[in-house]
Amino acid sequence: MFRLTLGALTEHGASPALISHKASLSYTELAERAAVVTRTLRKGSVLPGSAVALLSSGRGFDEAISLCGILAAGNIAVPLDAHAPPARLAEMVRSRGCRALIHDEGAQNIGASIESSIEEGASLLRIVLDEQGTLSSPTVPSSPTREITLRDLSTACILHTSGSTGVPKPVPISWAGLDAFTEFLVSEINLTSQDRVLRVAELVFDLAWFDHIATFRVGAGLMCLGRKDLASGRGTRDAILALNPSVIYGVPSLFIKLTAALPPGETLPNVRVVLFAGEVFPPKELAAFAARVPNAVLYNLYGPTETNVCTYHRVSREELNGVGEIPIGKACPYASCSIVADDGSLVENAGAGELYVSGPTTVGGGPYPTRDRVERGADGLYRFRGRIDRMVKIRGYRVEPGEVESALCTHANVEQAAVIAIEDPRLGKVLHAYVAAKKNGNEPIAERALRMFLAEKLPPYMVPEKVFILDDLPRTVTGKIDYQALGQRAV
Repeated sequence: MFRLTLGALTEHGASPALISHKASLSYTELAERAAVVTRTLRKGSVLPGSAVALLSSGRGFDEAISLCGILAAGNIAVPLDAHAPPARLAEMVRSRGCRALIHDEGAQNIGASIESSIEEGASLLRIVLDEQGTLSSPTVPSSPTREITLRDLSTACILHTSGSTGVPKPVPISWAGLDAFTEFLVSEINLTSQDRVLRVAELVFDLAWFDHIATFRVGAGLMCLGRKDLASGRGTRDAILALNPSVIYGVPSLFIKLTAALPPGETLPNVRVVLFAGEVFPPKELAAFAARVPNAVLYNLYGPTETNVCTYHRVSREELNGVGEIPIGKACPYASCSIVADDGSLVENAGAGELYVSGPTTVGGGPYPTRDRVERGADGLYRFRGRIDRMVKIRGYRVEPGEVESALCTHANVEQAAVIAIEDPRLGKVLHAYVAAKKNGNEPIAERALRMFLAEKLPPYMVPEKVFILDDLPRTVTGKIDYQALGQRAV
């Protein structure tokens, strides 16, 4: 089973490991700087199997170096979102029992805030790195770190998702799961040491763990982007032209912005593989993007954080007609997927229901109820049908907001759409739609026109009461549509 070690990094020698606009580091240099982190953890009495929080405000080389140092030390990485409120981060550090916090110089104030919130009698080792991943200062706690009687050496990291109670939900990711996942994708896309992988996702998002673990596993180069490079399609375009990546793994909204930023006729011919996940890629937007990466093989990957990627679909160019739905495909070799119908029976052949997943990448091994409704066609491929949690009743009818979103996205001037249900004092539960218009649309779109457009495609009870036209849809830190923010907007 693959585990990230200093020795594994050193084996790749002088090959470039980290590359940015400003600098590059070889694998030998990466291992040397990661070793400093590992030694500092040991000197601070942070035992193997202990959780170590990681926070990078600038997404410099420090983040990858810190991650390698944590994992090589046999510790569990707990990545933190630099944009989250300090109180929320402090709660994660406390709840996970983190014995150390590694952060960059730009996060000094956040680090101090987290440290001050640690309960009396406990201690937190703070390690500070500069942007290039060089040790700036370790703050060794004055009181000794308390002993951990049970150490976990099977878990690589703990990610957090939104919990139904409002408290972040921890999701442990095992080394066995990362090994199965990265081994499969490395083979499927033929990832080699000659590749250059563009890192776009935040480390709190499972997409970024492919970027780091798979890349370092084969000795490829990791292209490091700052957040400002990803803030706009133009920034992403400029970064791609400068760094010349061959593999990109991101959410559809990133690629939609990138397409809009490319001048007419401009393509990215050196990109050979594009992996997308996290949300539905509207067919016409996918076709437009695919035309800009003419030599790339495209993959639609699916799976919640609790299962990692569990299904995949290699998109053929013939499917890119701008209209047809792209399947989420078939089960990955390491995943066992099954569909449970509404009556609790197992769907043996074609049919729809909730997707259950088991396997080494699944929390607890499974079966895990994804709360996603999928349909298996006669061709054996799975197709996403929306979140069961989002299913609502409108005028007595069951409505999947995702179906309304898909219909909106077929409009020529709609880039993306989000639909939510809200309580109306007069009508009860109603639908509100939020639409991001295409920046280069031929003509402006109006609410009335969109409602009339939907009336030709959907039954009356599925046509939203209101449609709001926005410049862009709000996003979570992982790049997905922020439905909670839209709900707050509607209040």
